[in-house]
Amino acid sequence: MVGETLRNLLLIAWLLPLCGFAVEIFGGFWGSRRSRVAAWLAVGCIATGFVCSASALTVWGNSNGWSVLHHADHAHAESGEKPAEAHAETHAAATADQHKAEDQAHGGAEATKATTVFSGTFYRLATFGGLDLSLDYYIDSLTLVMFTMVTFIATCIHLFAMGYMSEELTEEYVDHHAHLRNGHHVHRPGRFYRFFAFLSLFCFSMLGLVLAGNIFQVFIFWELVGICSFLLIGFYTERKSASTAANKAFIMNRVGDFGFLIGLMVLWTYFGTFKFADTVDAEGHVVQAGLFQMLPRGADGNVIMNAENGEVQIGSATVANPPNRHATIPYALLVLAGLGVFAGCIGKSAQFPLQTWLPDAMEGPTPVSALVHSATMVAAGVYLTGRFYPMFVQEVLLTIAYIGCITAFVAATIAIVATDIKKVLAYSTISQL
Repeated sequence: MVGETLRNLLLIAWLLPLCGFAVEIFGGFWGSRRSRVAAWLAVGCIATGFVCSASALTVWGNSNGWSVLHHADHAHAESGEKPAEAHAETHAAATADQHKAEDQAHGGAEATKATTVFSGTFYRLATFGGLDLSLDYYIDSLTLVMFTMVTFIATCIHLFAMGYMSEELTEEYVDHHAHLRNGHHVHRPGRFYRFFAFLSLFCFSMLGLVLAGNIFQVFIFWELVGICSFLLIGFYTERKSASTAANKAFIMNRVGDFGFLIGLMVLWTYFGTFKFADTVDAEGHVVQAGLFQMLPRGADGNVIMNAENGEVQIGSATVANPPNRHATIPYALLVLAGLGVFAGCIGKSAQFPLQTWLPDAMEGPTPVSALVHSATMVAAGVYLTGRFYPMFVQEVLLTIAYIGCITAFVAATIAIVATDIKKVLAYSTISQL
């Protein structure tokens, strides 16, 4: 019952910005450019999403106890898969497991209370051989806290943007920062409704990334967030500085995403699944192990490797490996997969050496800068690092620590000597990630 309530509340909070985007982008073609309806609709959708997210967080806290609002990487409660219906599949989560090994991995303390994770499938898109592409959800304390934080900050930014972007409420907007070849200012129609449509799409993408129950779904929304950032940073497309900044952000994020793709290929080749949690049938039996349950770990929390051949056993204690899955994975490829996923985090969170796009992102409207620099876009990399923590081996974690230290020092040093207040904000943001 709690799982269904959480799933429905977060589903509403996730889909509302998409509905707002659809109405705003299509309604703008026949609506007046002087109307604030698009803004009120966007604010209403994201504010309602915040109420749903906060309600879900409250339900979770009252059900599981507020003391367990921490990110448990291995504890999980899997949902039973129901028979497929016409256009929807819903899976309610059922049980919660308590693992002593997890507590040893996080400091050796024994668990005092089981941590529940609700997972399942919204809709199965397609099946290609052993590859199951579906819209999954994975709800734990990290998901709920991120949902609440993102919707709250986005609501504040939407309210601020209503006043800041009011100059776009005109049939003919004069851009004094863009000039034609003859030296005249650029005259164009106002884009008030378009701005809020892009904001709504951005929020939908970010929330979809947080709710995703498999790494491929994360990658899809990851790219959609990148597209939205390109559209928002380059909102003043007639300005060369804005279009250049948008292109720079887009290209540098794709550099990191190339590593992300490499990590996905390694994971699929050896693990045979993208899902985080176990897949169970209607009777509650595990039919396919999830990524987070496949790596054997010792009492110290480290992945157990065969010293003779340098390989790691893949599998779960509750289900046998399918025929198309490898029984082992070379430890080096496990490191490569982790570094590949983290490369995507480096690009999205503007970490060293892909940090130079974030200061240029200030060329967009100020609400965009607030959205990009706050706990939304650049925090996506931090979120994915936390979500994918169970798959990171010690070498990857050490690399993350090195990159974080270098980024903090370099960005903070630049922020100290910067004279442009926007660059100070940008580099101080980078140093705190």
